[in-house]
Amino acid sequence: MEDNMNNNKMRRVNENRFVGGLIIIGIGVVLLADKMGVAFPQWLLTWPMLLIVIGIFKGFKSNFRSFGWLILVAVGGIFLWDNIVPGVDLKKFVVPIILIAVGLLYIFKPKSKWRENRERCREQWRQRHQGAVDTSWEESSPLNDDHLDIKSVFSGLKRTVLSKSFKGGRISCVFGGVELNLSQADIQGNAILRLEEVFGGIKLVVPPNWTIKNEIEGVFHGVDDERNNQSQVDPNKVLVLQGSAVFAGIEIRSY
Repeated sequence: MEDNMNNNKMRRVNENRFVGGLIIIGIGVVLLADKMGVAFPQWLLTWPMLLIVIGIFKGFKSNFRSFGWLILVAVGGIFLWDNIVPGVDLKKFVVPIILIAVGLLYIFKPKSKWRENRERCREQWRQRHQGAVDTSWEESSPLNDDHLDIKSVFSGLKRTVLSKSFKGGRISCVFGGVELNLSQADIQGNAILRLEEVFGGIKLVVPPNWTIKNEIEGVFHGVDDERNNQSQVDPNKVLVLQGSAVFAGIEIRSY
């Protein structure tokens, strides 16, 4: 009987490896075709679509018996819908959907398995996060762009901005990290920086005299302004943080 269990386990591992390999090959083929000029729908090459693929793969690995994969698919689907159908803003539903899903997890998942999976997820996140910080941080040359568009998916990125008329931009962070150094930049009036985070972390280094206005919506997230002296902030230099964060953190510092 033990041999049968081992054989079933090995067969399941091989199946997961085969499906995972097919997914990676499929993504590679799509990216290669895109580089060769093949026209794809714009939404197909976005991080929400990647989140959906990861969710489906996680569901396959667990025989779709857990709810974790549904959270990834739901979050990716909401952001993807906004890309496909302009003018329909479903991002405002991210928080209630995540809360409902987490509530279902607490109700229907056995406590022992919940604790075991929670600890395993924490350990996996710790290893992934440490790996990103130690080995995979990618730093580019300083930027003079007034607008930013940064995407970090399973990676760590460092960017330095030197623009003296910074207007803001967008940062998308999925299972990754971004460190944005704005300490040598300047803004005139308001600058809007839109952050979209899912299981990620963003560190913002800003001048000490900037006013930070937090309009981030999210669940299981945190926005920590750790600047030492905020008594000399200039009300005419305002960095507005908008967007959403799911299981993510934002850290604000000044040098």
